[in-house]
Amino acid sequence: MTSAAGYEALVLTVDTPVLGNRLNERKVPLVFPSGLHLANIEPASQSPQTDRKPTFNRRLMDARTLHDAETILSEAGGSTHSNSLTWDTTIPFMRKVAPHMKIILKGIMTPEDAVLAVNHGADAIVVSNHGGRQLDEASSTIEALPNIHAALAIKSPEPGRRNKIPVIFDGGVRTGADVFKALALGADFVLVGRPVLWGLGYKGEQGVETVINILERELSRTMALAGVTKIDEIIKEYIGVKNVGGFGVSKL
Repeated sequence: MTSAAGYEALVLTVDTPVLGNRLNERKVPLVFPSGLHLANIEPASQSPQTDRKPTFNRRLMDARTLHDAETILSEAGGSTHSNSLTWDTTIPFMRKVAPHMKIILKGIMTPEDAVLAVNHGADAIVVSNHGGRQLDEASSTIEALPNIHAALAIKSPEPGRRNKIPVIFDGGVRTGADVFKALALGADFVLVGRPVLWGLGYKGEQGVETVINILERELSRTMALAGVTKIDEIIKEYIGVKNVGGFGVSKL
């Protein structure tokens, strides 16, 4: 079904065995207003979407006892985050049910997990800390990226082929200079999240195009001022990294 719809890859989020302790969502749970639902998920005849209630994952945060949690999980019927993913079973299962799709693992934050992803046949990884909403005091993705790149690096002049499998950077990208820094530290590709949504909210498709054009011009200007003419020339020697205690400024 996914390949027939034109999709080429499945992105599996691997950093949410349970929902993080999101204080803002505790205060103000996300509830869709009447008439709206997740566009890519067909709502059941009765669900948190149709009933205008917080998601089951969010309601689990309010469970006071084991009995409360079991009741919510029973009502959810398997729709909550899963803590049953394993290296040995999950990727083979996905290969079986979607043999023609690439598999991208999102939520990799250590070189050890990056190597495991390669060894177990992942087609790419996304260096992501889930927007910093999953684990308090976790490092930023820009801090984690250099060690992941060091574990997977290959010597290839081809853009998008700096690592054994593509390393996609996610988290906090707001300017073209941010894109430059991520590429310099070893990313093959860079994801842009919130700026695109801001553009969409401002002016729909035209707003999104405007955001991408701004980022492209900022990256081009940063490259020019750094003396770089090609993407594959962006390397770590063009930036300075401040290390405190051996691992950036945040340490868990």
